[in-house]
Amino acid sequence: MAKTITFWKEQEKEPSEARQNAEIAIEDLKNKYSQRARAEFESRAQKLRQERDEALRENWVLQQREQAALPEQMAAAGINGGASESMIANLNAKYQDGRNDIHGDFLNSLDELSAKNSENAAENERKYNEQWLEYLLSLAKMEEEYNKKRGL
Repeated sequence: MAKTITFWKEQEKEPSEARQNAEIAIEDLKNKYSQRARAEFESRAQKLRQERDEALRENWVLQQREQAALPEQMAAAGINGGASESMIANLNAKYQDGRNDIHGDFLNSLDELSAKNSENAAENERKYNEQWLEYLLSLAKMEEEYNKKRGL
């Protein structure tokens, strides 16, 4: 019922005033959507950053535990000298590989999030444009009727 009343009130206005009001309303909707989409994207990106940071912390803790246990493991296996240096190098390489994997996963997730955000923005822009075209067509009919009533 409220839409019907609003529609008829819009029809009573001068066509140019109705169009101006519609342009303002459409721009307002676009701005609100853009703000909401940016906030949602940033929120999700922040969550990805937090997950990355937690994974990096876990990777570091694991490396620290393995490094602390290394002397005991090497002594139990009777390893010393160059072999121990090799094991330490392998441990450090494993840690760095873990960091690289975590960072790569983060960048991939962020790229996917960005792509999805762009797709949603493009789809919503298309929908707004379709609705705007429909409104312009109905406004053209209203202007025609308005001009007929005024005898133009």
